[in-house]
Amino acid sequence: MIYEESDRRKKALVVYTKAIEINSTYNDERLGLASVYGKSVLNDLAVEQYLKVSGIRNDDLDINLKITLEYWYLQGIQKTVQYYSRAIEINPNHLQAHLNLISVYERMKNWQKALDEIEIVRRIAVETLNQHAINIAERKLNFIKGKMNLTKQEMIRKTEPPFN
Repeated sequence: MIYEESDRRKKALVVYTKAIEINSTYNDERLGLASVYGKSVLNDLAVEQYLKVSGIRNDDLDINLKITLEYWYLQGIQKTVQYYSRAIEINPNHLQAHLNLISVYERMKNWQKALDEIEIVRRIAVETLNQHAINIAERKLNFIKGKMNLTKQEMIRKTEPPFN
């Protein structure tokens, strides 16, 4: 929609909302509304709209990934894992979903799952000759190995100022 593209979000919200009021099955308008909500940092409202569409288009990878990002922004970590897992069910070789899931598990301090995802990324990256992804996986592996055995005090010392 032109309003969304030209960053006239308030007008876009009005237009999308009116279209959905006219016909609640207008999924493209609902996706547009979700997008505007997301750009307006109204992530909870964005998720609500994406979920309505995903109920109808459950196997839509893009919608599942958008839901995942909105939950990440909301810091709904368990929901983020749930929707990344759903995206991976739809496309088991979705490299970016696996890469992002490493960071989610790292945030959860679920080191083993993070390491498992790194191995999956390595396998997919080797199969697809994606050297960039291999490099990211290697950096993540080194970073996680460095963090996973730290005590709470060591973690604070290394991650909070002053850095000693």
